[in-house]
Amino acid sequence: DNIMKSIFVLFMALSLVYTAPTKKIYSVNGMMCASGCASTINQKISSLSGVESVDVDFPSKQMEIVFDNINIKSEDIIDFLPSPYTATLIKEIATKEYMVGGMTCMGCVTNIENSIDGLDGLENYDINIKKEMLFIEFDINKTDDKIILSQIPEKFKLVEIKLEENKENLKN
Repeated sequence: DNIMKSIFVLFMALSLVYTAPTKKIYSVNGMMCASGCASTINQKISSLSGVESVDVDFPSKQMEIVFDNINIKSEDIIDFLPSPYTATLIKEIATKEYMVGGMTCMGCVTNIENSIDGLDGLENYDINIKKEMLFIEFDINKTDDKIILSQIPEKFKLVEIKLEENKENLKN
């Protein structure tokens, strides 16, 4: 019984260490030009510890930031923006990857595409038949992975792959 408790505690500690980065999209007010304003914001936000990537898009007045949710919060990013820029969180995107069992041909790929294409909150997806993989990005305020996966025909067996494990495997 103590061994099970120890394993559980170790698992919980590891799951805290390996939290997937989150992608958040903000609308940004106060930008006057594409080169100066966008690069100023980019440099400032990139300097924050825990930020993996920043993409400021002047035409849409938006920025996309990938960061770990443990060391940094959305409010930190908003507060860290230099004057005169202000940001508002518009969506938070989660990313998940799955092994897909039972996918044998392009008809299967089309079948899965038809089952999830256009779902509210599904931002992006990719189906790789060679690797038997499904990659999804979704707005966590509009949907979740269970809702998306429930639309896929049951003949396909889906097993989630933790993205952090992938990164570790790629290094080795």
